Amino acid sequence: MRIKPKFDAYSHKNMNPTLNYKLKRLAVCGVLIFIINMVSSYIMPVMHISNLGPASALPPVFGLLFGPWGALGSALGYLASDIVSGDPPSIYLVYFFVQFLYSYIPYKLWYILDHKSTIKTPRLDTVRNLTKFVVIMFINATVMAGFQGFLLDGLGIYNLVSLITVIFALNNFDFSIMFGTLVLIGASYHRISITNPPTREKTRLPSQFYNTLGVVALATGVGNVIYSLYSGPDLYSTVAGAVTYTLALIYFMKPVTKQVVEKEYHVRVTLTEKLILVSIIMGAIIAMVTGILSSYTIPLLPGEDMVFWEAVYLHVTVILSIFYISSILLLSYIERTITIPLESMSKIVANYVSDSEGITSNALIIAKCQEYAADQTEVGILANSFQNMIQDLEVYLENLKRVTSEKEKINAELDVARKIQANMLPQINSLGDRDEFSIYATNLPALEVGGDFYDFFMVDDTHLAVVIGDVSGKGVPAALFMVIAKTLIKNQAQLGKKPEEVFATANNLLVEGNDENMFVTSWMGILETTTGRFTYVNAGHNPPLLLHRAESLKKEGDGQDRFKSGEKYQWLKSKPGFILGGMEDIRYHQECIQLEPGDVIYMYTDGVTEAINQDGEMFGEERLVEALTSPIENIKGQKEDCTNTCGAMGIKSNPKSGFDDMCTEIQSRINEFSGDQEQFDDITILCLEYKGSNKKSDTQ
Repeated sequence: MRIKPKFDAYSHKNMNPTLNYKLKRLAVCGVLIFIINMVSSYIMPVMHISNLGPASALPPVFGLLFGPWGALGSALGYLASDIVSGDPPSIYLVYFFVQFLYSYIPYKLWYILDHKSTIKTPRLDTVRNLTKFVVIMFINATVMAGFQGFLLDGLGIYNLVSLITVIFALNNFDFSIMFGTLVLIGASYHRISITNPPTREKTRLPSQFYNTLGVVALATGVGNVIYSLYSGPDLYSTVAGAVTYTLALIYFMKPVTKQVVEKEYHVRVTLTEKLILVSIIMGAIIAMVTGILSSYTIPLLPGEDMVFWEAVYLHVTVILSIFYISSILLLSYIERTITIPLESMSKIVANYVSDSEGITSNALIIAKCQEYAADQTEVGILANSFQNMIQDLEVYLENLKRVTSEKEKINAELDVARKIQANMLPQINSLGDRDEFSIYATNLPALEVGGDFYDFFMVDDTHLAVVIGDVSGKGVPAALFMVIAKTLIKNQAQLGKKPEEVFATANNLLVEGNDENMFVTSWMGILETTTGRFTYVNAGHNPPLLLHRAESLKKEGDGQDRFKSGEKYQWLKSKPGFILGGMEDIRYHQECIQLEPGDVIYMYTDGVTEAINQDGEMFGEERLVEALTSPIENIKGQKEDCTNTCGAMGIKSNPKSGFDDMCTEIQSRINEFSGDQEQFDDITILCLEYKGSNKKSDTQ
C-alpha cells in the first residue's frame, strides 16, 4: 500500500510515468549536467578531463529521483561536455559508462541496502535516511573512483593505485554531501515525482545469492587494493579487479522485493528536515571555507598538481566528515527526544481532530502520550497536557451525549405537550353550523408551548362565551397555569354565571396554592345570539377593538353616544379589573353593549402590539389599528404570500367569515416590522363577528 502525502503535487499515475514524462526528465538532467560541468571545468581546471567539480553532486541525486532515466540523462550530459572539451573517444566513452553507473548505483542501493520489510522513498526526513544517504554516497564514490581507475588503467591513462583515484573518490563524496543533499531536500519540498523501481514478489535467484556476491566483491576489492599498494599493478591485480567489479555489477542487478511506501506528511518540510537542512548548509559553508583556505595555505610545487589537489580534497573531506559525524550524533539525539515526539503528537492531534466518526482510539492516543509524558522536558509537559486534555474531552463528550439525549427527550416531550395544548384550543366545527356569528382564532407560541390561550363555547343554546388570556411567563410553567385558568373560566361560565362572577370565582381558585405568584390577564364576553346583547369583563387585559357598522351605539343605561359611525375599528374600552390569580376576593365589573349585524370584535394578546424590530421599537396599537382599517384592496395581493405564514400560526376560522384577509394584513405588517428579529412573546388573536339572529327575523 502506498500512502499519498497531503501536499503531493503529482497524481498517483506519475509514479509510473509515461515515456514522454521520462524523456523530459532525461533531457532536463542532461542539460543541467552539461551546463554545470562546462562552467565548473573553467573554474576548477584540475585536469584536462571534465569529471571533477561540483557537477558530480547531481548524477547520484538524479538517479535517486528518476532512476535509469535520470542516470542516462546524467551520462549523456557528461558525454556532451567531454566531446565539447575535445576529449578522445576512448575517454568520453569510458566516462559515459562510468557516469551512468555512478548515477544508477545509488538508485539501486537505496532500495536493496535496507534490512526493513518496507522501504521509504528517498527523502532526508530522518537522521536514519540522512545516514543512509551518506553511506550510499561513500560507497558509490569509492566504488566508482576505483572502477574508473581500473578502466583507465587498462587504457594506460593513469594507474588504479594513484592520487588521481583518491582525488576522484574525495571529489565525488564531498560534493555529493555538500550539494546533493540540498537538491534532494529541494525536490522533496516541491514534491517532485520520484520514480520507484519495479518490485517482484518472487525472483529466480534468492536474495542471499546476491548478498553473497556483494560480500565476495567487497572482500576481493579490499584485498586487491592492499595487494596493489605493496606489489604494484600486475596481472593478478587486473584479474582481481575484473572479478571484483563483475561481482559488484551482478549485485547491483539485485531485484527489489520489498514494499516501497511513501510516508504521509501534513507539512511540506518536517521539523527534522529543517534541522538537517541547517546542518547541511553549515557543513557546505565550512567545507567551502576549508577548501579556499587550504588552496592558499598548502604550497603548490612545480609538477605536483595532483599532490596539491589531493591535500585540498583531503582537508575538506576530513573537516566535512568530522562535522557530519558530529551533526548526525546531535541530530539523532534531537530527533529522538524532540522532533519524533513532536511529529507523533502533531499526527495524533490531526487524527484526533479529523475523526468524524467519533473518538474510537482514546486508549491508543493516551498510551502514545504516556511514552513521552514521563520525560522531564517541554515535550513531556506537552504530552502530559494533551493526555489530560483527551481525558477531559472524553468526560466532556460523555456528558454532552447525556445532556443531548436528555434534551432530545425533553424536546420530544415538549412536542407532545405542544400538540396536547393545541388540541385543547377549540375548533370551529365544535360549535356546529351557526348562522348567528363567525369565529376566527389563531395562536402562535414563542416557545414550544406557551401561556396565551383563547376559548369559545356555547353556555346554552342562545349564549356564546368568548375568552382570551395571557399568562405571565413563558414555556411549560405558563402552559400549565394556562390550562388551569382556561378550565376554571369555562367551568364557571357553564354554570350560568355572569362574566363578573366567573372571573371573581376563577380568581379566588387561582390564588389558592399559587406559590409561584403567577397570574393571568384575561378578557371575557358573553353574546346573547338572539338579541346581540354582549356582556364583557376585563381582568387587566388589552382592550379589544370594535368594528361597528351602525350609525350609533349607546351604552346600556344612558343616552350618551359611545361610538361614532364609520367603517373603522375603535377601542372597546372599559374599566380594567385586577389580574386573575394575584389577590383574593377581587370584585370585577362587567359592561354591556348592543351589537348589530356585521359588528366585529377583535381580541388579541400583547404579543401583537409588543412585537419589536431590530431597533427595539414596538409594533404598537397605532400600527395595529392602521392594519385593521386598511382598505381590503391593499391586502388582497398579499393574501397568497401570507397563506403559508397564517397556516403555520395555527389558524382556525370559518371559511365564510372573511377574516383571512385581515389575518394576512396583520401578519404581513408584523413580519415586515420585525424583520429577522426573533419572536419573544406568544401571539394570540380571537375575532367575533355578529351576524344577527334568524329567529329574531322570523319573529318580526
